[in-house]
Amino acid sequence: KVPALLIPRAEELVYRAYLDYLLGETHVGKVVQTCTVEQQKQPLVATRPVAMGETACIKLEAEAEYFMMELSSTLEARILPQDWPRLVYRSESTSSQTRKRELWLGRVEDQARSRFQSDTRTGAPKGTRIWKPFKEREVHEGSLDMISAVFMTRALMREGQESLTFPLVDKDRVWELTLKRGEERKMKVPAGLFDVVEVVLEPAPYPDEKIDADKLEQFEGVFGIQGTIHLWVEKKTGIAVRIQGSIPVKFGTSAEVDVQLETYSGTPGEFGPLPLEGAGKKN
Repeated sequence: KVPALLIPRAEELVYRAYLDYLLGETHVGKVVQTCTVEQQKQPLVATRPVAMGETACIKLEAEAEYFMMELSSTLEARILPQDWPRLVYRSESTSSQTRKRELWLGRVEDQARSRFQSDTRTGAPKGTRIWKPFKEREVHEGSLDMISAVFMTRALMREGQESLTFPLVDKDRVWELTLKRGEERKMKVPAGLFDVVEVVLEPAPYPDEKIDADKLEQFEGVFGIQGTIHLWVEKKTGIAVRIQGSIPVKFGTSAEVDVQLETYSGTPGEFGPLPLEGAGKKN
């Protein structure tokens, strides 16, 4: 059984993003992660009854500039007090144009389902994009989106487990994602010196899921990080202090991305750097 996600009520983590490509490592931008919990709001116009209760949100916002390109990306996972959708994942990225994706997860008539939709410029007025028809399918109980899956590292540490495996829905495909505890060490990042545990994210096609061979290497984590993702998380809380992986750049090449924690606020009381004069800062 997949452990519950425990979302902080008002947490902000700010990371520096570095890219290692050709000329060496370069600071290219920042990533801001916020977690909030608030009361579900009634829409002004409701087409169906809306469940009341608290809504939790995990949001990642990234701004970067490299190779004369400016990139902006927002990822959001919202957990709702209802069966359908129970979880809504949205992504929006902007470079030369804005691209959007949306994934719903939940239960319909006692069956776990997903609904995926993305936009396209095909058939749209010049300079605009329109939504493609959505794709809906049955999935497996406990399925998560990518942001929630990365957040599950906190449950891995909280439960004291060596690994966690669960279904992950990426677009309209289902993967089996394993979070595996690895090396323990002390690590210095801009926010200070931390006791950390390496958590490796290992994706594989879900049993009986038919995925074309040419798509097996197309698994993407947050912000387009491909293949195996390495997270370094604070030992007590599972909060990520460093994220490492590879992203495609151009002409079939890739670059190593390194995201390091710079500041934090609203974190659990037990989270923080090891005692070290001048190590890090807290908002």
